[in-house]
Amino acid sequence: MFLSTLLPPVLASIRDAIDQPIFPGKVIVWLLVMLSIVGWVTILSKIAQFRRMRRADQEFTERLRQSKTTLEVFEEGWENELALKSLIYHAGARETAYQLLGSREPQDRMQQRLRQAGKLVGRQIDFLRMAFQTGFRAASGRLQNGIESLRLFAATAMLLGTFGLVWTLMKGFDGAKEFSEVAPSVGAGLGFFAIALLVAAPAVIARIALRNVVRERKQELERFRDDIHRLFERTFAAALDPVRPVAPPSRDTPAESEPAPQEKVSASERSAPPASLEPASDVREEPKRYHSIRDRLLRSEIEEEESSPFRVNPIARQAAAVGGKSLRGY
Repeated sequence: MFLSTLLPPVLASIRDAIDQPIFPGKVIVWLLVMLSIVGWVTILSKIAQFRRMRRADQEFTERLRQSKTTLEVFEEGWENELALKSLIYHAGARETAYQLLGSREPQDRMQQRLRQAGKLVGRQIDFLRMAFQTGFRAASGRLQNGIESLRLFAATAMLLGTFGLVWTLMKGFDGAKEFSEVAPSVGAGLGFFAIALLVAAPAVIARIALRNVVRERKQELERFRDDIHRLFERTFAAALDPVRPVAPPSRDTPAESEPAPQEKVSASERSAPPASLEPASDVREEPKRYHSIRDRLLRSEIEEEESSPFRVNPIARQAAAVGGKSLRGY
């Protein structure tokens, strides 16, 4: 009942939009149809890709469970671009082979060489963890590839529909003399907007649904990354010896190599120079020299500079020169 009431006016508006002139009517409708086709192709191809990825991951998981050693799948060269778990596994396997054997590619007699190579220690374990993280990011990027383009399709469709609506309304209002003449233009403009909604709605809904699928798959890949990382660490990482606690010394045991009190000498005493053997009477002090103001005032400026770094006031020196006879009597 609802659809039978809604469809006739919608179809009438779409027919009015298609009947518009070549620009912008038929051009906008053609662009919206092409955009809808590209959007549906993207949606269907992404759904099919998710199914193939899940099937490839199941095959890889079964092969990994059947392997006898951790690097057996890597050694035989089993790869599948659609298997996201394989990307994570091979990222860690290549890093392990590089750290232990110096090469990121499978080699002959690999298991025997790995037994002779030793274990991963220290910084090598950190590199292995970063390699698994890099593989996880690559798998997540391949999983999300193409989903964000659906938002672009929806936004483009809405812009085209809005442009057709505004253009048709402006053209109708400019050429109409009465309100009854504007009605066909309003219907045609709403037809453009209805076509844009029909194109954008599937892209928006598919984007939301695919993002939920991506979220679930990423959680599954995170669990696989953690599990395979622990497997590689148990297989190739060196086990650390537990630190043995040191027992405190017993009270009954005497302290070893305790220096005698007379042997304890401070560093200052050891570094001090030996006392002087010369008598104290041989040390002579230079007598202090006292200068009177009279002698300094009667000196010349050159003698004053040579004898003392301090300068005498020139006014006092001039007064001393005038009354030099009286000063020399003192």
